[in-house]
Amino acid sequence: MAATKHVPVLVREILSMLVVRPNGNYLDATFGGGGHTRAILEKVDESARILAIDRDAVAVERGKQLATEDPRVTVAHASFDQIAETSRANGFERFDGILFDIGVSSDQLEDEQRGFSFQRNGPLDMRMDPTTGQSAADWLNSASVRSITTVLRKFGDERNAKLIASAIESARPLTQTQELVEVIRRACKTRDAGKHVATRTFQAIRIHVNDELTQLRQGLRNAFELIDKGGRIAVITFHSLEHRAVRWQFSQWVDSAMPARMPIRGSNKGPMKLIEKGLTPKRQETESNPRARSAMLQVIERVQ
Repeated sequence: MAATKHVPVLVREILSMLVVRPNGNYLDATFGGGGHTRAILEKVDESARILAIDRDAVAVERGKQLATEDPRVTVAHASFDQIAETSRANGFERFDGILFDIGVSSDQLEDEQRGFSFQRNGPLDMRMDPTTGQSAADWLNSASVRSITTVLRKFGDERNAKLIASAIESARPLTQTQELVEVIRRACKTRDAGKHVATRTFQAIRIHVNDELTQLRQGLRNAFELIDKGGRIAVITFHSLEHRAVRWQFSQWVDSAMPARMPIRGSNKGPMKLIEKGLTPKRQETESNPRARSAMLQVIERVQ
């Protein structure tokens, strides 16, 4: 298998905040290129165990290769909504640290056969797991203009959403990424300076096809169920929709729903405490890895 091109972000920060017990159990819920898992392996001791999962079969195969090199690693093919059952099926009841690195990887973007990139021509797929669900082409060629418009506005904040959706309907069937790029280019009357005209549309379609925000929320709920007392959940996100989803869920766990003035003894604090609310990479990292520029790290710890 070819070497991964993906460069993990915020590695030092992840190690300092996530690895709370050198002999603990850790879950890398987005194995990808394996960079974070390898870094964790270097910090923990020989009795530690790591479960690495991914919904992308290519990443899973890469993980299985690592597992043959290091017996501390177990690998499984699963999506976020399957984390709890997958963990238990592989002998993990609780974790001391759980990591999510959300979004599309460099490996996925640079493989034109996956259809994630507007800079490369390939099948219009965009599925994280090509073995299940509806491809981007299948959805675009069957969805109504209204549905496409809604997705582009909701997940891409695309101001030209209605124009693009109508142009897609007129150009159907679409099968290749560059066909879609040309449709977007012709339809857009206004453009963001310094940003490719197809950026927002491709992002929105990818999020919709993979149901990414729902998967993220379900993954976080599963992580809450699996994290041990004193353990931490760390999430790296790359755009505002993800940032907000994580921030909202963390706030629900940190603060009790009990009104502060209720005449009840005891703390109104929730079962978690916030460790990091929004750390971004240092300039040195973003200069060497431009794709890290939009990354944000949020970390929370279970206290009850």
